[in-house]
Amino acid sequence: MALFDMVRKSGAYIEAAHVNYHKRDTAKRDEDIVRGYCKKYDIPFHLYDFKEEDYTGNFQAAARKARYDFFYEVCKENDLDEVLVAHHKDDLIETYLMQEEKKIGVSYYGLRRNNVIDKVKACRPLLAYTKKQLLDYCLENDVPYGIDESNLKDDYERNRVRHHKIEKMSDEEKDELVRTIEERNRKKKLHYEKAQKALEKGTFTIRQFDRIPYLYEYLGVHFSSLSKAHYKEMKRQLLNAKHCVFEGKDIILCKEYGRITVFEKKEDYAYTFDSIEALKGFACEFFTIANQGRKIEGVCLTDKDFPITIRNARKSDSIELRFGTKKLNRFFIDRKISMKEELSWPVMADAQNRVIFVSGIGCDVNHYCDDPGVFMIKC
Repeated sequence: MALFDMVRKSGAYIEAAHVNYHKRDTAKRDEDIVRGYCKKYDIPFHLYDFKEEDYTGNFQAAARKARYDFFYEVCKENDLDEVLVAHHKDDLIETYLMQEEKKIGVSYYGLRRNNVIDKVKACRPLLAYTKKQLLDYCLENDVPYGIDESNLKDDYERNRVRHHKIEKMSDEEKDELVRTIEERNRKKKLHYEKAQKALEKGTFTIRQFDRIPYLYEYLGVHFSSLSKAHYKEMKRQLLNAKHCVFEGKDIILCKEYGRITVFEKKEDYAYTFDSIEALKGFACEFFTIANQGRKIEGVCLTDKDFPITIRNARKSDSIELRFGTKKLNRFFIDRKISMKEELSWPVMADAQNRVIFVSGIGCDVNHYCDDPGVFMIKC
């Protein structure tokens, strides 16, 4: 509510997105506080009623996902730029201390001011304020607020850190710890950039990979929430195993054919066409449709094949050839095609989702002819 009032007074355009989890008796009171504030100042109010029975597993994780899914929809539907979140200095320190207790790799110590969380651009403008300063602000400016009683108990790890560590710290101790966090993040950024530069080449011999500087800092960004022992084991396998794959949140590390490769993960793709006319002349980063090409790149299509879909290959894919059925996985192994190429390898499927053409193999037994009208050329 302190953040809400500060932003309103700044003159920025805002809307309110409130989630009621119905986990405590005062949940409706909090909803009414926000709703009443919005009504008083003519601010659009969006409400999401969280139903715990719709989710399984950890409540905290389910609630967080529901919250940010809701924020994303509100921003998308109302053309809003970002979500302002009221984390403060005490939250930043709590997060850092929890990271230290767990001894896990992290991409950033504490909390970032600006971040993207589940597709939502989030900003935390209050990280320089303590909780007490924000409470004082509300009292001095007659801003209504409610106390979440669940934060007063030690039911959650964050609450235990808050009550037994943060609340015993002086303002000077908090400021000193924040400076320590900032310095650690500065060094982490510098070490990460050195590792990233060393990994730009993408493909390495075992000896080259073993010499990558600050590798664990790099892995901590792309494979977060793992222990340092886990990162050491990843490196050990990459150096010694014949074949292994590690998939991070945005990169893939793999060992194959005696070399180690690091590359960015890409989304699956699929393009659908209703006719030959729509197909001809199409081009993207993975393939091009042309009027001429090599014989192995040609395919004869008829109206009954449409709509056809051109997409990236899947492990379960196979194609029926004149001499039998060929599994794509076997084709990739036989040709020693790298995993990076394999994940974006283009295939063509007909209206029944049967694979009728694969780059590097050609068309299936039913779509072969001497004068193909369409050529699919892999980029």
